[in-house]
This record gives sequence, C-alpha cells and structure tokens, in this order.
Amino acid sequence: MAADHGVSAGPVPGRCRWDAELYAAHSAHHRRYDEDMLRGLRLPPDAAVLDLGCGIGDFAARLAALVPAGRVLGVDANADMIAAACRRVGGGRTSFAVCPAEQLTDLLAPQSFDVVFSRAVLHWVPAHRHPDVLAGVHTVLRPGGVLRAEFGGAGQLAALLRILDAEAAAAGGGGALWFFPAVPDYRLLLAAAGFEIEPDGWLRLLRQRRSFADQAELVGFLRSQIFIGYEPGLPPPAVPGFRSRGEERAVAELRRPDGSFDQDFIRIDLLASRS
Repeated sequence: MAADHGVSAGPVPGRCRWDAELYAAHSAHHRRYDEDMLRGLRLPPDAAVLDLGCGIGDFAARLAALVPAGRVLGVDANADMIAAACRRVGGGRTSFAVCPAEQLTDLLAPQSFDVVFSRAVLHWVPAHRHPDVLAGVHTVLRPGGVLRAEFGGAGQLAALLRILDAEAAAAGGGGALWFFPAVPDYRLLLAAAGFEIEPDGWLRLLRQRRSFADQAELVGFLRSQIFIGYEPGLPPPAVPGFRSRGEERAVAELRRPDGSFDQDFIRIDLLASRS
C-alpha cells in the first residue's frame, strides 16, 4: 500500500478534532514508554505490522526499524494525523491510511498482518464499538498473530477528570468520550472476539506517574489531548469558557508538593494472541 493519506475507509462523523502539530509538540509522555511496549516481543524481520491509531507516525517509524524486511502500515481515524505521519516518516516500507479502528475490515484484507500494535488509542473508541474493533483486529491478524495494546483503564487521570467533568457539566455538556475499562470487563471482550491471553500473554492495569514539569507542559497536554474529549458534547458557545475554567482550575489544584504537575496514568496493558 502506498504512503498516501488519501486512502480512507470512509467519513467519520462525530470524531474529536485533533491538531496534529499541537499533538506532536506535547506527545513526549507517550514516547517515554515506547520501549516498554516492545519489551519481551521478538518481531520477525519480515513481519507485517499494523499500527492501529498511529497518530503522527512516531511509533510506526520505530516499528519499521525492527522489521527491515517487513512492512508497517499505520492507520488513524484523523486525516490530519495521517497527513502529518506521511510528511514525517512515510515512504518505503512504512505507509499510512485513514481508517477508524472499528472499520479495519473495510480497508484491509483478512489475515494480512502478523502483529497489531495500538498505543493510547482504544480509550477513544466508544464502549459499544469495542467488539467491532476487536473482531476487526482478529480478522486482519494471521493465525498465531498477536495484539499488543495499551490505553486508558479504570481510574485514569482521576484527579484531573473530576475537575473537567464538573466544568463540563456546568457548561451544559456531558462527560468525555473516553472508555476506561476494568481488567475483568476487557478480558470478556477479548475472549468474545476470539483472543487468548494464556499462556504467553497478559492483561493488567499499569500505574504510571507521567512527568509534566511545569504549567506550560500541563496546559499543552490539556489543549492537545484532553479538552477535545469533552468538546463534542458541549454547546459550541460554551467551549472557550470550559477551556479557560478547566485550565485555571487544573493549574491551581493539581500542582504537587515538588512543584510539578505530574499526572497519574492508569493503563490497560495487554498482549493477546489470535488462535
């Protein structure tokens, strides 16, 4: 597949509006955990790898270096992200396409990948669509292929979200779009889709303190990755006030005794195989 951000599985109404360049400037907290995602995995040099929710392509580039005789395809629901990925790392054995996570089989052939990676993406998919996502991943994996994923789990960013949930409600909106499941619930979804965890995989919650050293880093994180989760449910005229109040309260209430604004991330971390 060519590195062409015009490839698409179709329009995606109601999605969050991402700013790819803003995201790129504030995604270092994800990159610090790239090696953790790869630890313990041996990718064959000719593996076909799918990066599900590839964003601006940084992790896809890391994967391509591990499969010198293989190929990497990154897909994302957001066309601006895919355009940025093509500019930054597209070409050669690394290609990108617009495709929502729940529409993989509209674009990709069955049994065409050895490994599917997904970083910090699946909590953006509504709970009722996760069976579709997992069924699609199962379909595009070859027998014996693996799904390696991490995303927000139960308790994610609890202190921050208490502030923003309250401000969203005050502004006439609902909660954010995210789905932060518990381990037992996601185990059932994986099993229903035909994935196996035992004997070589795992499904667990990881607790991480991610560094946001000062107010500028915290605000950049809010603007690039957090507020957009609430805004589809807010009346448009209320969005600027929600952002302003959310920033003000987060800065005032989340400073730690050491002066940082580090945040408590709780992640679903999994390795599952297709039988």
